[in-house]
Amino acid sequence: MKNLTTFILLIAFQFLSAQYTVTGVFTDKVVDIEDVALYRIINGKADYVKYADVKDKVFTFSMDSLPAGNYKALYQNVKTGYVDFIFNNEDVKFSVDSKKGQPSVTYLASRENQLLQAYNYSISQLQYKLDSIQLAYFSKPTTNIAKYQEVKAKVDGAQNYYEDLAKDDYCYGLIKATKRYNAPMPFVLLDEYLDNIITHFFDYIDFQDASLRNSMFIKSRLKDYVFYLHQTDDVVQQNELYINAIKQILAKTSDDVFKEEVLRFFIPEFIKKENNKVLSAIVNIYKELPETIQNNDFLAEVDSKARTIIGVIAPDIKISDTETLYSLKKSHMYLVVFWSSTCSHCVIELPKLKEILNLKNNITVVAVGLEEEDTQEKWSAYVAENIKDWKNVMALGKWDSKEAIDYDVNATPTYFVLNKDKRIIAKPNNFKLLKEILE
Repeated sequence: MKNLTTFILLIAFQFLSAQYTVTGVFTDKVVDIEDVALYRIINGKADYVKYADVKDKVFTFSMDSLPAGNYKALYQNVKTGYVDFIFNNEDVKFSVDSKKGQPSVTYLASRENQLLQAYNYSISQLQYKLDSIQLAYFSKPTTNIAKYQEVKAKVDGAQNYYEDLAKDDYCYGLIKATKRYNAPMPFVLLDEYLDNIITHFFDYIDFQDASLRNSMFIKSRLKDYVFYLHQTDDVVQQNELYINAIKQILAKTSDDVFKEEVLRFFIPEFIKKENNKVLSAIVNIYKELPETIQNNDFLAEVDSKARTIIGVIAPDIKISDTETLYSLKKSHMYLVVFWSSTCSHCVIELPKLKEILNLKNNITVVAVGLEEEDTQEKWSAYVAENIKDWKNVMALGKWDSKEAIDYDVNATPTYFVLNKDKRIIAKPNNFKLLKEILE
């Protein structure tokens, strides 16, 4: 019986000793940070786990039952701040200046995070020295090549040293993937140097490595490759470079699931850039993937956003039984305004807008009132008193109305400036910008 009791106590002790925590300490004068959210990074996206209260500038997360992986502690201060860290069955403790966030982090406990931070610092310092020698070589090819080779040897040595230290750790994949190919000799021509970077950019990245897939690392590298290594001033050529760069990334793997993740990462980027040319091309590539891995909800959302990207013809709007937006012909510019009689900003801004337009010729306004059944009379009264000379449309159902859905409107007032062909040429997100455009 005594032996059984001892055994049970031993098991209980082992269980308790396996309870790991992540603790953060703010080093500055924290004013309004009440809690911090914990996210786990899965396929390059932050997945919410839980939150912890901040007490005396300290917060702690229990990591019981949470798997090893990349995590993010997110907090709201003057602006959003965060700390990225690896959890791998050990206590993690770090200090951070809440206003500076990640760049100010010091890992006080956690061999793995300390190792990764030391590696990033060391390799970046050495790589900077090597790059500086290469840049000097462009203007002065007589520079001593031996110095370049000496520093390159130090870069290689540091890389091998840290890879060996991390060979049994979760961070090994990140350290290996960060490695950069450096040519044995410096380049004489800048174009050759840039081509070399592009050619070898993904040499050490294993797209099937779970530790990389479940981190922000790969997405960050993909973004650098497409948007920073493929630049030109010619708009047409730039679009071709973007498309070809994405195709080159997809060609590096036969994993359709990863291809879907890559495309789903880049598609919103080109929506934000209002680049319909590239967006259409990569959406078509997405639709060529096996249907079983396509995300139909995502495609529907993309289609909704794409309808109002700058440069496309705006969706038609029924104004009356005999008139639509497309049937309007006389103006050289059109302004589509989404507003509501219950929107305080709207009822203040629309009269100001009317004053500006009274000084302009050939600008037709189509004002779409997003209303509910019980606000119809309020809408009618406001229109009659303030904007009766505009083309007025009442869109019942408000956010669920056809007009709001067609234009992907989720706030009022919202403005769309169209040219004479009804193509969207501007989407000012406030009245000041609209005024500047019209003037």
